[in-house]
Amino acid sequence: MLNKRYAPVMVAVVILLAVSMVGYTRTQAKTEMPVRILFHNNGGKVIFSHLVHHRNYKIPCADCHHEMTHAEDKALACGSCHPVAFDEHYVDNHIASFPDKKYCIQCHHIEYEHLIFDHDEHIEFAEDNCQACHHGEDIEPEPGQCKSCHEDKGDDDMPGLASAAHKRCQGCHEDMFEQGLTSCTSCHEAVDMSQYDGDFSSCGQCHNEHTKDLVLNRMNAFHDQCMDCHERKGKGPFGENSCFKCHIR
Repeated sequence: MLNKRYAPVMVAVVILLAVSMVGYTRTQAKTEMPVRILFHNNGGKVIFSHLVHHRNYKIPCADCHHEMTHAEDKALACGSCHPVAFDEHYVDNHIASFPDKKYCIQCHHIEYEHLIFDHDEHIEFAEDNCQACHHGEDIEPEPGQCKSCHEDKGDDDMPGLASAAHKRCQGCHEDMFEQGLTSCTSCHEAVDMSQYDGDFSSCGQCHNEHTKDLVLNRMNAFHDQCMDCHERKGKGPFGENSCFKCHIR
């Protein structure tokens, strides 16, 4: 009699327990998206309401996580691309921040393979004057290849291979060099970067700017992203006199 009396209670307890377990596991799956993020910096800590910006303001993920191309992509941490400082630690370890090589072409966007160069045509154009391209006999007794003396990375005494070759070519091909990077394919074969599986060149091989000028550090990236959005919408803190609205001292 006692068992029958408490049977409905026991069934209800089991059902509630099952429902709570399902709810718990689903909640765990959803906690991948952070509710709030605490940023530490010299200007004072910043509490960023991530869920409010995504859910209430309906800001698309790709507006901030600009490496995302599809809704199913997992957002990378800002520090994957935007470091606190471009020091040796970042250069040596940043690749570990990315799940696979497809992200590499976000920055290493192109590589050049074979040189399109017709030596016989250049001899004819130079009218057998080898010094038009090669050094004089005091430096180069016999015409040879640039890489015989110039290594990939140069120094104060000897310029690097790319720099030396470009300087030599520029004397005749001024029209190409005026076009900048858009003319590289006139002399070089571009690699299909979606299938690339080699070592990436340094930024300086094509860009004159330093890496820190090509990619914003973390503080500048946050300020640029946050304040530009606030200014466009005319809401929230932006401008030099609004620091205290975000930063907690």
